[in-house]
Amino acid sequence: MTRDFVFMPPPAFQDVVAHAPERFELRPSAGSAGRSALFVLAQDAAGRLDLDADLAAVATDLFGAPVSGGWRTEAMQLFGRPARRGWGSLASAGSEVVEMTLVQGKGGRIWAFGLRALAEDHTPAARAYEQLLQGLQERSSPVSAALLQSQFDGRERKRLAGLEAVTGVDDGVPGPFDLAWDRRYAAALGEDDHSVVAPLMTEAVALVEEPYGPPLPLGTSRIGGGPDLPPGAWPADGRGMRHPFLMQIDLSEVAAACGPLSPLPPSGLLSFFVHGDSLSLNTVFTPPGVELVAHPLTEALLDASHAAIAVADNLPPSTLPGPLPHEEGDYVTAEVKDDGTLRFAHSPDPAWAYGVPGELFDALSDDRFATVATARLRPARARSIDLLAAERRIESSGLGSLDDLHEAHDASLRAVTSGHPDLTLPQIHQMLGHAALADGWDGRVVAAEQARERGHADLGDPDAWILLVRVNAGSVTGREFWDALDLTIMAPRADVPARRWDRCLLLPG
Repeated sequence: MTRDFVFMPPPAFQDVVAHAPERFELRPSAGSAGRSALFVLAQDAAGRLDLDADLAAVATDLFGAPVSGGWRTEAMQLFGRPARRGWGSLASAGSEVVEMTLVQGKGGRIWAFGLRALAEDHTPAARAYEQLLQGLQERSSPVSAALLQSQFDGRERKRLAGLEAVTGVDDGVPGPFDLAWDRRYAAALGEDDHSVVAPLMTEAVALVEEPYGPPLPLGTSRIGGGPDLPPGAWPADGRGMRHPFLMQIDLSEVAAACGPLSPLPPSGLLSFFVHGDSLSLNTVFTPPGVELVAHPLTEALLDASHAAIAVADNLPPSTLPGPLPHEEGDYVTAEVKDDGTLRFAHSPDPAWAYGVPGELFDALSDDRFATVATARLRPARARSIDLLAAERRIESSGLGSLDDLHEAHDASLRAVTSGHPDLTLPQIHQMLGHAALADGWDGRVVAAEQARERGHADLGDPDAWILLVRVNAGSVTGREFWDALDLTIMAPRADVPARRWDRCLLLPG
């Protein structure tokens, strides 16, 4: 890992050499430095990083030799951060090609990822390079220099002690609708006939995280960062402070990848916001054709929101409209407006301002669940098994194995990305399908109970609810929800085709 992100070596490049605490070389096997290699670098920038002007110098440092004939480049993004991807040939080796992705990292730091290979080895090396980039995970909390140094020393000792053999990527994973999964599940249930599995399965949508790729157009399905919304549509609290953005899903992308799926509308943008100790949910639906505005989230905005939240939390309810007292060392200034909402600006003192001194900003209501990092969510057809029903079947019949059932379920996640060989096993979220919570409860039952408690008698039947979205823990964006782990968003079945979203419920686990 580095101070800012964690990387996973691709299966074909498991020999990781740490040249410094945040500088790594990944080789196919021990002692094969003369063949293909991947590179990872994170370091502080001497000044403001210019992705175009600084690319050649960073590449020379990364590869140890300059490129002949210049670079061919294209704009990219990683976690929503600006990046450049370049291709070239090394001046010292005419048949050796290089690729590099230079990223404007967290806090203005330099992130660089590289590939160096002979021309004849470029294709498999490029595949591993893509796996490396798509497998990155941004860190949500800082790492000390001492810990990085300890990791550096320990990694080298472990490497020199011996390298475990790796055979490479398993390309034989069947697709999600292959009957091989039905047979495997049937065996886990203690049955010979795979047809017993069909009643337990339903169609679903897998939302596959992809942190790296071209810049994302407005309205693209993604998790983390800031939302794309019509002006004035961002949900806020009584003080006018905006709730943290969770994710957005373009339903036309879902329909294009998976076909029509009842009861989802065929188009429109679903945006989700979560906030508060009880993990309250706000859902915004933007119909197709409505103009969207990007609301990017930056480190400066996140840090300033932390200071603004402290101001709001300590503000007496009886405070009259007008500017609030400001002292040296305060990161923000604040003013109570006539309607009771708060207006915030960065400190006018450059020594204390997170952003442009004196500039107004829209503060978040809760900075705990926001993340600057973002990842695309690529919809893919999938199937969902009713794990709770399968577990009950095993327990009541005395046949089969719960361990085999759960192993089959975990392995089936690979099926979703079997058509994308450039991906390692990424985090995958779910839309539709069965709603088994982590504590063994059926999400429909829990939603129905909560609906009855809130006086919604028409929603008291578990069959009145569907799983809308399940957000699994371990996002590459680094977002965490304490001990809630996964988040499950349930929706009334009849509300979804009617495009009504105010009665959606968020369940932890």
